[in-house]
Amino acid sequence: MHEKTVSQRLKTPKGIAGLAILVFFILMAVSAPFLAPYGSSDISSQPLLSPDNDHPLGTDDVGRDIFTELLYGSRTSLTVAFVVSFGVLVIGTLGGVFSGYVGGTFDRVLMRGVDIFLMIPDLPLILILAAYLRPSIWNIIFILIIMGWPVGARVTRAQTRTLKVSGHVDFARVSGAGPWYVVRKHIVPDLYPIMVTSIVMQSIRAILSESGLAFLGLGDPSYPSWGTMIKYAIAYPMIFFTDAWMWWLLPAGMCITLLVLGFVLLGQSLEGDY
Repeated sequence: MHEKTVSQRLKTPKGIAGLAILVFFILMAVSAPFLAPYGSSDISSQPLLSPDNDHPLGTDDVGRDIFTELLYGSRTSLTVAFVVSFGVLVIGTLGGVFSGYVGGTFDRVLMRGVDIFLMIPDLPLILILAAYLRPSIWNIIFILIIMGWPVGARVTRAQTRTLKVSGHVDFARVSGAGPWYVVRKHIVPDLYPIMVTSIVMQSIRAILSESGLAFLGLGDPSYPSWGTMIKYAIAYPMIFFTDAWMWWLLPAGMCITLLVLGFVLLGQSLEGDY
């Protein structure tokens, strides 16, 4: 059966829906300085105002414009998602491919290191490191990359060992192709489904982790975050006894849910899961 190309897979209903959601949030993040009526840290008005022409989603308990916070929060989530997924993909793929292809002592040493990382509970360590290090978005990105690459390396290494003894790889080696050429032309292209899955899963993990850390007060206070918005909304004593939850709490939660859904749909379409 003919293998579908990336463009063909993206034209499926799931691909179109996932891409549309992702493009929407990318445009939202890029255009935040132009669409936001106020600065990201401005206390622009009276607290807890209902939505009006000046404040499309009202204001929070200290007078910040919620619509502005929502726009700039998309920048934080997408930055963390893209940088973490790219970092995990590069480190995990390089480590897994060379470990599986080279084998020997290099493979044993690297995989023992990976095993140590995999034995450590992920969430508690992320919380401890985030609490111990200085609150910074780049520290959060660093922690998520360090904790995420071993899983990708383990899966990539297993697939590389299988491809290493496959017919087309053996033929390339017999024909005189060097190790780097074999890896670049015959191993890495066949890892495409794993790489797509890694990008999608790590993006979802990064978005949820950043929002969760911000909700717990361990995020970077200089970067607006949907998790921080939810934290302050829930902390307000009367949030569920007024209509404020509809424009303060609900939009941030919906943005997190929709962005994660967009990555899931996009990943399913690229993997060919229809």
